[in-house]
Amino acid sequence: MKTLQTYREELHQIPEIGLQEYKTHDYLVKELSALGYQPKTIYKTGVYVYIDYNKKDTIMFRSDIDALRIKEQNEVPYKSRHDGFMHACGHDGHMAMLLGFAKELKHLKNANRNVLLVFQPAEEYPGGAKEIVNSGLLKTYRVSEVYGIHLFPNFEQGTINTKAGPLMGNISLLDVEVHGKSAHAAMKNEGVDALYAASLFYTRLKETLQKRLGKEPHVATFGQMSSGSAINIISNYTLLKGTIRSLEEKTYQLIKETILEIANAIEKETQAKIDVHINFLYPALQNDETLFNNAKKVLNNFSFQELKEPFLVSEDFSYYQKEVPGVFFLLGTKNEAKGYTYLLHNDRFNFDPSVLQTGVDLYLSLIKSY
Repeated sequence: MKTLQTYREELHQIPEIGLQEYKTHDYLVKELSALGYQPKTIYKTGVYVYIDYNKKDTIMFRSDIDALRIKEQNEVPYKSRHDGFMHACGHDGHMAMLLGFAKELKHLKNANRNVLLVFQPAEEYPGGAKEIVNSGLLKTYRVSEVYGIHLFPNFEQGTINTKAGPLMGNISLLDVEVHGKSAHAAMKNEGVDALYAASLFYTRLKETLQKRLGKEPHVATFGQMSSGSAINIISNYTLLKGTIRSLEEKTYQLIKETILEIANAIEKETQAKIDVHINFLYPALQNDETLFNNAKKVLNNFSFQELKEPFLVSEDFSYYQKEVPGVFFLLGTKNEAKGYTYLLHNDRFNFDPSVLQTGVDLYLSLIKSY
């Protein structure tokens, strides 16, 4: 039987982006079948296993399976064999933990809940959790609660970190297109400067949100900007690409209203035309307080840290929590002695595979705690 480390290293070598996880799907089906299960496919490349203990309700455990468009820089024997793609967010570890948990469940003759194991595609983008919820899977198997784990290099290896209530923020993609009019730089009055209008828009957005939201956790920022065709020509088009994040729905709505308000004002001031495109992706991740308090009885047997503040990173696990109560855990992987200090989405992210057993033990403790 394969070890957690073997699962992880084999999966690490075949990273695939969302809804293209074909090799990953086949690997999961093969390994789950070898354990004696009858895995089924869901949402193109996802896989699930239902274990019936003849109980009324079901506990669901979820792992994401997709990778990122990142060229790996780690020189390890199990380095990515898909050039330009990498499991830089730890999803290979998440799959290994759920496979290890599936192996342990073969020895569990009875439980107080049925078990649903879901290997979900497209967490990074475009969000497979929503599609799995919409498929009716959770209703079909009477799922009453859901759990998930994410490896997290911000915390020390082996620690389990979480809190009740908001843990992660919602996320939207934000594109702002500014249309101007080209002219020679020496005759600027004949043109409409899209770059200038875009700069005014971004500056004013930052200033206004700071006044309106203060210390309220939020993000409304642009990471990319493209504009212009030559150094001596007034830019007739500028594109800003960024993200909106918040913990509260009212904050998100205020940010949207502010963006549209400022866009309208800058249009009048500069004569540029501004088109705003907001694509909502994932809601905020909210841990159920009752389930969290129940889980604390288990967590006290681990190196557990109850967090005081949430993060503005996002996770589509939140869609499951919109359907049923759930708790999401952050499993620390930081190990300075071994050099495992690179953060998620870094081309050198890595971790000690021994930490995966902690995740399996947590899942087992949760299923046995009822």
